[in-house]
Amino acid sequence: MKTNKLGPFLLSGLIIGPILGSGIIILPPLIHQVTGDYALVAWILMMALSIMFAFLFGKLSILYPGDSGASLAVEQAFGKSFRTLSANFLILAVCLGPIAVLSTAAEYLHLWLGWNPYLITLGLMILTYSILSMNIMSVGKLSLILSSSIAFILVTGAIISLLYYRGEVLISTPFEWPSFGYSLLLLFWCLVGWEIVGNYSGEVREPSKTIPRAIVFSAIVITVVSLTVAAAVQWMDPATIGLGSEATGKLDMILVPLFGSFSLPVISLITTALCISTALMVIGGVSRLICAQAEQGIFPLFLAARTKNHVPFSAMMALFTIHLITFTFVLLDWATLKQLVAVADGFFLCNALLGILAAFKLVNQGWVRTIAIFLAICFLGILLFSNVWVLILIALLTSWPLYTRLRMRVPDKNEVNNIV
Repeated sequence: MKTNKLGPFLLSGLIIGPILGSGIIILPPLIHQVTGDYALVAWILMMALSIMFAFLFGKLSILYPGDSGASLAVEQAFGKSFRTLSANFLILAVCLGPIAVLSTAAEYLHLWLGWNPYLITLGLMILTYSILSMNIMSVGKLSLILSSSIAFILVTGAIISLLYYRGEVLISTPFEWPSFGYSLLLLFWCLVGWEIVGNYSGEVREPSKTIPRAIVFSAIVITVVSLTVAAAVQWMDPATIGLGSEATGKLDMILVPLFGSFSLPVISLITTALCISTALMVIGGVSRLICAQAEQGIFPLFLAARTKNHVPFSAMMALFTIHLITFTFVLLDWATLKQLVAVADGFFLCNALLGILAAFKLVNQGWVRTIAIFLAICFLGILLFSNVWVLILIALLTSWPLYTRLRMRVPDKNEVNNIV
C-alpha cells in the first residue's frame, strides 16, 4: 500500500538545500580571504564536525520521533519546562530568520533584474508558503529537484574551474592561528540546520531506516559540494579565464568557465533556490512543532488544525502573519536584517545546545558523549559573541525552567524531617 510518507531520497531533498543554504555562496570566498591557502583544511575539519552533528541529531530523531523534534529528547532529559524552552527558542528563531534568508535571495535578484528588493522578498515569502501548503511528498520532490540541480551545477562548475588552477604550489600563504581559528568560527554555521530534521520524523516512512540513510546520503552530497567549491575558489586562477583584476571574488567567478556571461544570473537563481529551500525546511518544521505544542495544550488548540493532506495549516498561517509583521518592521526601518540575523542565530544556537546536552544525558555511548561535549563547548563559545541584549533575553527565557528544575531537585523541609 502506498503511503504519503517520506523515503530517504525525498527526506534528503528537504535536508541538502537548507544545510548548504546561502552559506555555500557566501563562505567559500570569505574563508579563503580570511585564512588563505589553509581554507580547505578548515573546510575539511568543519565537514567532519558537521557529519558528527548530523548523526547526533539523527540518533535523537530515531529515539524520540515526532513533530516536536529534538524538544522531545530535551523533555526526556530535563523535564517539560525545558521542552517548552527548546521549542520556544526554535519558534522565536523562525519568527525572524526566514525574512532575512529570503531578503538575501531578493538582493541577488535585485542585482540581476533591478526589481524592488522588498517586493521580491514579499513575493518569495508568498511563493514559499504556497509551496508549503502542498502535501509533504510534493514539497520533498520539489526540494529534491532543486537540491540535485544546485549540487550538480556547483560541482560541475567547480570541477571545470579547477582546470584553470594557478601554476604555483598549492600552499603558498603562511599559517596563522588567529585567522585559522576565526575561519573555523565562521564555518561553524555549516552545522546549523541538522537539528530540524527531527521535526519531520512524523512524516517519515520507517524512521529507524530512513533517517540514517537520508543523513548519510545528504552528508556525502553536502561534503562533496562544499569541498569542491572551496577548492575551486582557492586554486583557480581568474586571469586564465580573462577576469584578471575584474574578478569579483564572489562565487559567480567559478561558474564563468561553464556559463560565461550568464554566471551572474545562474548564481542569482541558485542563491534564490537555496534560500527558498532553507525557508521551506525551517518554516515547515516549526509549523509542525507549533502544531504539536498545541496538541499538548501548551499553545491554543486552534493551532493544531491540519488539512486533509496533514499540513499544519493553522500554525503556518500564524507564522505567515508573524512574518508579515517582521517584514513590515524591516520595510519601515524599525529593524535591520543584521539585527534579525543576530537574534535568530542566538535562538537557533540555544535550541541546538539544549539538544546536544540532551543527547549527552540520554545516549549512553562514548562517541556520542564525546561529540556532545565538544559541540556544546563550541556552540557556547559562539553564543557568547551574540549581542548583549540577545544574551539578556536568552537568560530571562531560561531562568524560569532552570528555577523549576533546581526546585525539583531540592527537597523541602517537611521531606527532610520525614527522612530524619
